[in-house]
Amino acid sequence: MKNKKAIILFLIITSILSSLCYYVRIAGGEKAAGMTAILMFCPTISALIVRAIYFRGEKILGINSCRLQYAAAAVIIPFLYLGLSYGIYWLLSKGSLSGQLYSNSIGILLLLIPSSLITAAGEEIGWRGFLLPKMTETWNLKIAIFFSGLIWAVWHYPLIIAGLYQAGTPLWYQLPVFTIEIFAITAILAVLRLRSKSVWPAIILHASHNYFDQVIFAPLTNNHLSHYYVGETGIITAILLCLIAFSLLKKMKPVQ
Repeated sequence: MKNKKAIILFLIITSILSSLCYYVRIAGGEKAAGMTAILMFCPTISALIVRAIYFRGEKILGINSCRLQYAAAAVIIPFLYLGLSYGIYWLLSKGSLSGQLYSNSIGILLLLIPSSLITAAGEEIGWRGFLLPKMTETWNLKIAIFFSGLIWAVWHYPLIIAGLYQAGTPLWYQLPVFTIEIFAITAILAVLRLRSKSVWPAIILHASHNYFDQVIFAPLTNNHLSHYYVGETGIITAILLCLIAFSLLKKMKPVQ
């Protein structure tokens, strides 16, 4: 019963805080672009508040060390599905590989690594540090993956519908493909989080996904149709993500 109350309160607080951020971001336009980074910390702030109310003094967020193999997997997996999907697209779409990254690329690329980790932690301590384990304890792994994935997908919708996140395809295409990818990534994150008993693999995978997609592969891709095929609204990426998710879930042992 305590877990259910904690989950409900977490979702209420996250919804309120996120709604405020969405309003400022959408109403403020590009002048309020920085609000997106603040938005990403709403799940963790909510988790900390709920922990203080229901689990004071308990180590429930998974902020502890993990074995190196899980951290390595968290880097390799997104590089694999993004590298393969973009590679396939570059081969099939002539001239889509631009060969260009940001100017002063080395310095910028290195600088963006810690910022990717920080913003990813803002989400993951809430979603996978708190919500996923508590849902798994209350129901079961499949239900936890489904509902936490659905919540995570819907949480992104306001910015997508407003055209401020992953624009480039019509909503009738964008929302379903994005949602499929979110469910698949949720399953992968769940396996890493529960197997490692640490939230760090989830943080690293989330950061690696954002970094490889937004900083490395997307800037190398020179074609306005690429959003249909690769990245967070791309059908090739979605298929590869689903294959990896099903493979990992098939090997996943029941949570003890």
